[in-house]
Amino acid sequence: MEIKRIERESRAARWARRHPVRSRLEVGLTGLAAAWVPCWPRAGVVGLARLLGAIGYRMSGRLRALGDANLELALGAELSAADRARVLRQAFRTMALTALDTFWFARRTSARLARWVAFDGWYEREIFQPGGAICLTAHMGNWELFGKAITYRGFPLMSVVNPLANPAVDVVLNGLRQRGGQLIIERQGAMRRMLTQLRQGGKIAVVLDQNTLPDEGGVLVDFFGRTVCMSAAPAALHYHTGAPVRFGVFLPDASGQYRARPGCQISLPPCPAGKADPETLQRATQAIASAIEATVRADPGQWLWMYKRWKYIPPAADPATYPDYAQPLEPGPAQEPPPLP
Repeated sequence: MEIKRIERESRAARWARRHPVRSRLEVGLTGLAAAWVPCWPRAGVVGLARLLGAIGYRMSGRLRALGDANLELALGAELSAADRARVLRQAFRTMALTALDTFWFARRTSARLARWVAFDGWYEREIFQPGGAICLTAHMGNWELFGKAITYRGFPLMSVVNPLANPAVDVVLNGLRQRGGQLIIERQGAMRRMLTQLRQGGKIAVVLDQNTLPDEGGVLVDFFGRTVCMSAAPAALHYHTGAPVRFGVFLPDASGQYRARPGCQISLPPCPAGKADPETLQRATQAIASAIEATVRADPGQWLWMYKRWKYIPPAADPATYPDYAQPLEPGPAQEPPPLP
């Protein structure tokens, strides 16, 4: 732990030297939000999210263009340009509310979760039970609240996160995330820690709709008709431990009330031997990707479209069918999950 602390402080110092103005501004705004946002009434937070979402949509041409390119690729045959704009405006509002709620739920957490998060009965049956579980979510609705709310129900999660560019902000956010007992670990080197957590009867949480390259343990799957990279770690952990895979999302309504509900059902292929071969891992990860896609299709305004999800073009794919931001996926050795005892 001491080595990790020193590494974080070193990264923070390097970042501050390279980006002195941005670093101070980000740290200052994060501290202000942590002190100020929790004092607001719920209606004020929701109203501010609408305002910030509208400003973000109008002022951030780069993110708006990125989101529209993704929407056109995924749902262009189903949505007009006006429909895409409507969905994208909602996505900006959802992103703003997620950011604000990271701070708002940090104070009076138990009372606010009890008032503003309603759990579908599926959670009582499938997650709020003793024993290990692999809890998956996506960048949909409030993925930050997913781990916190489940932990506060008495089932602490080990959650995997990617570090932010600014390590000083990362420290603040991870401190907020860990209140109540949630354990935050970085993606690098997470596999063995997750395995131990599951074998001890604990639960883990993974936000899975991200680019994980084959040489980092990812596999190629179809997502909205295009091939993308996705981590095979949840599938591998399922086959190694027998822990069930559960997929849920937290979606807000217009008042800021969250409904915690299951995502679309995931049906993983059987693996009698207990350890999956690469083909089985790919098929299982494809099943997860298909469930995420179906859940996004059901409520597209809740997903984070402003992310380079189709960033890599596999060698066999047609570059013309990918967004302008995409780049060729350089061939390299696929990395299977490490041999776990």
